[in-house]
Amino acid sequence: MTAAPVSLLERVENPEHTGENRCLPCTVVNVVLAGALSVAVGVVSPLAGVLAFAVGIATIRFRGYLVPGTPRLTKRYFPSWLLDRFGKFPAADAEEIDVERYLLSTGVVVDDRGADDLKIDPGFEDRWRRRIREVRGESADRKALAELVGVRPDTLDLEWYGDAFVARIDGEWIGQWESRSAFVADVAASRALEERAGREWSGLPLAARSEVLGALRLFLERCPTCEGEVAFEQEVVDSCCRSYDVVAARCTACDDRLLEVGI
Repeated sequence: MTAAPVSLLERVENPEHTGENRCLPCTVVNVVLAGALSVAVGVVSPLAGVLAFAVGIATIRFRGYLVPGTPRLTKRYFPSWLLDRFGKFPAADAEEIDVERYLLSTGVVVDDRGADDLKIDPGFEDRWRRRIREVRGESADRKALAELVGVRPDTLDLEWYGDAFVARIDGEWIGQWESRSAFVADVAASRALEERAGREWSGLPLAARSEVLGALRLFLERCPTCEGEVAFEQEVVDSCCRSYDVVAARCTACDDRLLEVGI
């Protein structure tokens, strides 16, 4: 079989810094620089200024950057509050939920007076573990996700990035998971909560349910897919143009990432 020919645009485009991998802060910086350069050139020749801007925008479109080293510039000179304005995913517009109060009111977690902390209710933990064993044996992740978010399976689009994946409906982000193990934990917990709380659970907005499920992963001691021990660690995560501290939960056996919380 002959391989499909590669178009000129595909040869020029740099997938590492375009499409889903495009960094919005870096793109903004480069567009501003392209505009400033074209204005400077336009003082000498208006036509040359227009051409310079067109070439700059085309370069940003297909290569990601006009100026090499842009991520280092934005990481060094952009304040954190400004970078926060350029989040990769939209913030949920659902009503706020007090996760701790909700988990306590439904009896999912209880006070551990000996440790002055919260612990998961043993009865709920047993139910959750049974559902985990059930879900990890299923092969229809799309169907399980549709059940979790309350939509038809054919409306979902799953995009994998290594071990992690993002779910979208009609191009709009609805959720993301660090690994399939994290996904299994959430689907199983949702089923267990449905059995425990009924409409008090299923009636919550999707964003609120997502917060509750994420909080429950803090109580995992065993990996949902391989039963390995879960360990918590603090680390620094580097994105395109910033670094931040997180607490991460990871399976010591299969290395699946179960949780990442910024601190």
